[in-house]
Amino acid sequence: MRKKPDERRGFAAAYREGLALAAIAVQGDGEGARIIAPQQPGEDAALAAAENLQACWWCRRADDAARIAASAARMLRRESNDDGSAAAARAQAVVLAAAKRLGIALYSERDIADEAMKIAARVDAELQQQHACGGLKSVNKAYRDYRLQTSGRGERVLRYDEWMRQYREKLVRQIASALRQI
Repeated sequence: MRKKPDERRGFAAAYREGLALAAIAVQGDGEGARIIAPQQPGEDAALAAAENLQACWWCRRADDAARIAASAARMLRRESNDDGSAAAARAQAVVLAAAKRLGIALYSERDIADEAMKIAARVDAELQQQHACGGLKSVNKAYRDYRLQTSGRGERVLRYDEWMRQYREKLVRQIASALRQI
């Protein structure tokens, strides 16, 4: 089953959050480039929405992301003879070189999305199997309880398909969190 782009992004975000991955990014415009590694929770999401984002990678630990960003920034300053348009491309190459030199694995957005979709496919297969044998009663009861509580507060209730998408994202997040412990 082919996933919608919004669904793919949601699963990738849940996977990153579950694994507690840290971002390393290159932000740039025509005047230069900047290498950053957000340190505060939630800054990664804001970073992904930034207009001037040129590239973004993920690694397992925030300390590693900070080390890569610092090392890459030093390397970039030493070689800062590029014009503004080439600076972003050079910064991307420097980040990859710094990660390799430090022995830290980096994962691209595509790598993360692909892994998240593998987990989502396994979740979907399990849900299909549970549906076939009548095992979704507890899930349907949870939706009914949610619907009753939400409408009781006078709030808008999500349609079942949207609620189920969020439920599946939650499962992907929990699986990724369990993988973090391995």
